[in-house]
Amino acid sequence: MTEFSVRSFENKILSCCAVIDPDGDQLQKVSRYMSDSVDMDRLIGQAIMDGMGGFLYKNFLKAGLLETISPRHKQKLYTVYYLTIRNNVRFLHALNTVVEDLNQEGIDIVLLQGMALLHTVYRDVGLRPMKDIDLWVLPEAYQRLAATLVRQGFTRDALYPNTFRKGQTVLDVHTHILWADRIKSRAHLLSMNQDEIFHKAVEVKLNGCKTLCLNPQDQFLYLGLHALKHNFERLIWLVDIKSLVGEWIEPDWVALIDRADDLGHRETLLYILYLLENIFDIGLPAGISIFLNNWKPGFLEKMMLHRRINGRSIPSWAQLILISNGRKFGQRFSFFCETLFPRPQILRQVFANTPQLSVPQLYLKRVLQVIGIHRSDF
Repeated sequence: MTEFSVRSFENKILSCCAVIDPDGDQLQKVSRYMSDSVDMDRLIGQAIMDGMGGFLYKNFLKAGLLETISPRHKQKLYTVYYLTIRNNVRFLHALNTVVEDLNQEGIDIVLLQGMALLHTVYRDVGLRPMKDIDLWVLPEAYQRLAATLVRQGFTRDALYPNTFRKGQTVLDVHTHILWADRIKSRAHLLSMNQDEIFHKAVEVKLNGCKTLCLNPQDQFLYLGLHALKHNFERLIWLVDIKSLVGEWIEPDWVALIDRADDLGHRETLLYILYLLENIFDIGLPAGISIFLNNWKPGFLEKMMLHRRINGRSIPSWAQLILISNGRKFGQRFSFFCETLFPRPQILRQVFANTPQLSVPQLYLKRVLQVIGIHRSDF
């Protein structure tokens, strides 16, 4: 941990709890941070917002700390954990049905984010909360996928046409790995055609049916870019990456550096490594530590990263600069402008609560949002 980091006990506890199978030393570390000065309402509230409620419950259970907190707090953690299990089991059942039909139609999909990690990283279905199922399909297969979902009883969201709903199950379908289906200039964030990434995905089985997940190195970089796109708002997004690399050996890390160079995202890799090392102290292999230590972040980069390390929010505009680092000037300028002022149909999604606004009114509201008069969400 660097000298610039001043973190609350709540942040330290959640960082310590970010372990799928904690050993005795890790559990003792959690116990040491617990004291009368810890505000349990604040801790549990922060855990839920950060997607860490399941981790907090299981680590407290294993450390024997559940019996030291009030029955109300114990019940809250219990409820969060078991509601996550119920929700994820429902999602898994729905996905099995979808994938079975897609296999029959010969449509390949790549699972993204939480659902992919449930099949490749997390052994406890109650640890990783999800609000929807994220799928990636290449554009040429999208219409067939959409038709299959409609036949299964899914309906398209009127405002978000790539979102499909059936009861409480929500599928978020992507036709570009970096969300260029909404902001077209995001396609410039890759140094290769996305098809090459799709075809390097690895096969996983769902009740005998075939589906795909990103290969480990692409998974790392995608999760890092997703977290950066959302300003690292939720700790669980960094915990996902930490958990992914938990059993990596040095060749895996070397392959990651090579892949980051291939995709044009060495800076993104450095940002994520810097956060992992400073928030979780994960103990990188010697060669990767040298790689990281040879990097000197700029003033703005360091300021933004340390805000997250300290548990503080990062300004919404920061990701515009960080996520496009390493791109050519024209690509960065195009990305910056389109993200700030996207097409009217995208602005209608941003300001969904005011559908009556005209196009000039939408852009005026966007200007006010950008300068901070309204809450910003890029």
